[in-house]
Amino acid sequence: MRSHNGRLVSIRTREEFEIIGMLFQSRSSFENSDVHEKGVQIEFNNPIVIHVHGNFGNFYQNKFLWYMSEIYLNRGIDFLTINLSAHDGLAEGYYGMQLKYVGGGVADYADSQLDIEAVVQYVRDLGYHNIVLQGHSLGCDKIIEYALNHEPDFPLILLSPVDSYEVQSNWIYPEKVEEQIRRLKGNCHKVENKQWGSADLDWLPNREYGAKGGTQEWTYEIPITRDALLSILEGVAFRYLNVSTGETFVLDNPVFAYIGRRDGLQMHSQDDWIKFLHRSFPHLTSVTNLDADHDIVGVEDVLAERITEWIDQII
Repeated sequence: MRSHNGRLVSIRTREEFEIIGMLFQSRSSFENSDVHEKGVQIEFNNPIVIHVHGNFGNFYQNKFLWYMSEIYLNRGIDFLTINLSAHDGLAEGYYGMQLKYVGGGVADYADSQLDIEAVVQYVRDLGYHNIVLQGHSLGCDKIIEYALNHEPDFPLILLSPVDSYEVQSNWIYPEKVEEQIRRLKGNCHKVENKQWGSADLDWLPNREYGAKGGTQEWTYEIPITRDALLSILEGVAFRYLNVSTGETFVLDNPVFAYIGRRDGLQMHSQDDWIKFLHRSFPHLTSVTNLDADHDIVGVEDVLAERITEWIDQII
């Protein structure tokens, strides 16, 4: 297994956070990008998929990204995979020239919207107009939020979307999520003069956040700070893809969803979950017959081929 040849890119948000990613382009796209950087306006007719990773993820670790970089480009689809400000657990990142702590353990959930906004503008500036957003796990919630607030016509690819509210409810049972929020707010400390992008290192006990999946490999604790966890619990991730108490919304754009048969983080049956997704995505194409887990291990190439076929149909 190997990925396609790509190039590292640096993208700045309007808050000057530096996003690092890998851009995979066909030869013609690559040559046109070089021309574009010299000041010549270029328009790309081929689509580009922007990948948004999940909780504590990054732009390279999931092996399905390697397969996609090869298979997408072979089908004339360019590919950009990025690090959000919430990448990994704790890392260093630049805001302007200043180095600060970032990562899933400390970042504000809402900051990912600034990241996606900047990346979409970046590919538009390159000359792309056929843009597809792809999210994995919690990244699905993030691209749904972006589409609802900014780009309702963007096609979406949802890889292993889950009911995050139900996952957390299962983790902290018998305490309820709403009770957990009140408790965490009730005994929090104040950080004076906190700047956007600064780290809140008020780490919580590991019991506060995690996943108790259907299999042992998908049962794990997640280290996180108080502010970062509250931003998730009170954010969109717990409002939209929420079967029990979620907000009603509809996106009429084309949506592709993969739910693996052995996804240990799925809290509902495949049939019930697909019915729920269909209510919000009337133009949903779903893949539920692949014997794979949350990270698509073992069927990466098969799924990538199905996604390219779907993109060919809608663009």
